[in-house]
Parts: sequence; structure tokens; C-alpha cells
Amino acid sequence: MPVTRNVAWDGRLESFKGPDTAHYVLTAADLAKTCAACREPLKPDEPLSLLVNITQSTAPDGTEYFTFIDNVCHRRCSGPALTVKHVAWHLEELSPLAARVILTQASGAGRIRVVPVLAYTLVPVVTFRENGGERTSALVTLLLSHGFQLAMSAEYDDLLDHAGPVAAGCSFTVTPEGVLLFSIDGEILYRDQLELDPDNPHDAPWLQAARTAAYILVISGDNLDITEAILDIHGAARQGTLVIGTVPLFEGH
Repeated sequence: MPVTRNVAWDGRLESFKGPDTAHYVLTAADLAKTCAACREPLKPDEPLSLLVNITQSTAPDGTEYFTFIDNVCHRRCSGPALTVKHVAWHLEELSPLAARVILTQASGAGRIRVVPVLAYTLVPVVTFRENGGERTSALVTLLLSHGFQLAMSAEYDDLLDHAGPVAAGCSFTVTPEGVLLFSIDGEILYRDQLELDPDNPHDAPWLQAARTAAYILVISGDNLDITEAILDIHGAARQGTLVIGTVPLFEGH
């Protein structure tokens, strides 16, 4: 039973992850907040176990694809485990997760800057490796290649200070029906139906802030923790998978 730092894992995992195994193990433990078995909080440096479910399929061209779903437990609750399931080939469905928030920042002149934000990620995380190199995030690579910037801090003031414009091919559009579209080079990455009722306590103020600013700050990358209740980007910042950029907003016709 290999142990990396305080995390025990099934030795067969290395045949799938190769040189990325240690990084994968530590990343999973770093992002986990509660034990998958007892649901109690995980504490730093306590003995943990990694449980991994792998789904494997083979594309028509012979390329093998793997999907990894991991859980972290107290070692007292469960030992490490690994399961592999072979399934018929199908194109992996990626699920976008997003949250819309408004950030404010006081300027030196006492004015308040209002910034509309879209936090956006994809599940599961998609990675690739070229020519035997390190495994790379597909989403982060796409965004960095279009002018987004890598962010090492999860503090919102730092993000507001350092986020800059992205490449010309990136844009948001709001249609007359209230559909928000985020696209890169004509490919739609995200769409959301906004509620345009002025009395809506969330969508209407956010859209008004976006129209006033004429841009939206995108906070994206891998390992963003987005639920209906929380937006946590600290794990992404620690793992170096957090990217930011200001994307112009246009009105559709």
C-alpha cells in the first residue's frame, strides 16, 4: 500500500497515472473537505485513504479514454481502493458548473467599482498529455491560449486588480430573450437563461451591472467548488488551475 505524504492509495493507480500519480493523489486530498464515508471534516496531516473509480472506453480510432472519480476518506473509515469498469465507447458529456456574483471594490477616490462575475468550470476535469510530457488541463490551456491570465491568489481584491482583457475572439452576448452566451472563436462554452423580471433579486441586478460595465470578469479553470450554496476558488488557486480575464459583453439581435 503506497503512501504519499499522509494519503494511502492503491498501487495499481500508478499504471493509469504514471508520473502524475503523486500529484493526483495530493490534489485529491487537498481538495477534499469531508470524509466520503462518515462525512466528518478532514483535518490536515491525519491518515487518509484515496478511493478511485475509473471508467475506460476505446474510441473507434483505437484511442483509450479514462474517466477518474475519486473520494477521500479517513483511513480509519476505509482503506484505499481502485475499481476499473470497461464501458462501450461514448463521447464524454461535460457538465458546466457556473455561478454569477457581483463583486465591489473601493477605489482610492472613495468610489465603488461594481464588477459582474461569472465563475465557470467543467466536470469532469479533462486533461491530456503530449509527447510524454506532463498532463495538462484542456480547459486551462484553452483559456490561456485566448488571453486569460493565470491567477495564483484566491483573494477577490487581487483578482480585480490583475484581471485584464482577453483575446478578441472571446465574448459574451445577451439575446433579446435573455439568454447569456459565452463563446470563444464562435464556439459556445456556456449558455444561461436569465430571468429578466426587474423584481428578480439576483439576475436583474447582475445583468444591469454587466451592461453598465460592458464586460464580465470570468473566473475559471479546474477545481472550482461551485454549488448552489458556495463558491470556493481556493483549491484552484493552490493547484495553479485558476484563470481570470475580462470578457466584453454585447447585446444580441
